[in-house]
Amino acid sequence: MNRIQLATAGLFAAWLTHDLEELATMSGSSRTLITRLPDWVPIPASVREQGLTGRYVACGVAAVGLVVAAAAGHGYRTQGRSALYQNALLGFGLHGLGHLGTSLLTGSYASGVATSPTIVLPFWLWATRALNQAGVPNRRSVPAAIALTAGSIAAGHLVAAFLTNNRP
Repeated sequence: MNRIQLATAGLFAAWLTHDLEELATMSGSSRTLITRLPDWVPIPASVREQGLTGRYVACGVAAVGLVVAAAAGHGYRTQGRSALYQNALLGFGLHGLGHLGTSLLTGSYASGVATSPTIVLPFWLWATRALNQAGVPNRRSVPAAIALTAGSIAAGHLVAAFLTNNRP
């Protein structure tokens, strides 16, 4: 397997490793973090009181995983030239920075913060460097990456709410 194949297929592997941490910890850490949000943030009362359920988190993680798998697969097929793949990779890195920021702002553990500096950020930087060194045209866009990442997370929440009958 060459570096581009590792950079593209590796996106899903890195995401999976990171999201296994989220799957194991998000339900518990959400209880703590949600209590620190201002009252004006629209969150269902059950979530504000109990956090996200494990079932809800699992459904959301699986839904986002479909998007990441599609992006990684498209990147693999196009040898990294896919804008979808490149923006998913950029969004993955920015997402990792978000975990670190959340942890710093709250002064506590935030789900995903353990694998952000150990898996997410190193993989993102390595894969981006591999694409650049191979001369793959840069099709990354910060607004597109943010939209893809935010849209995937929002879709994950919608799918989870639907599959758990709106019981986070």
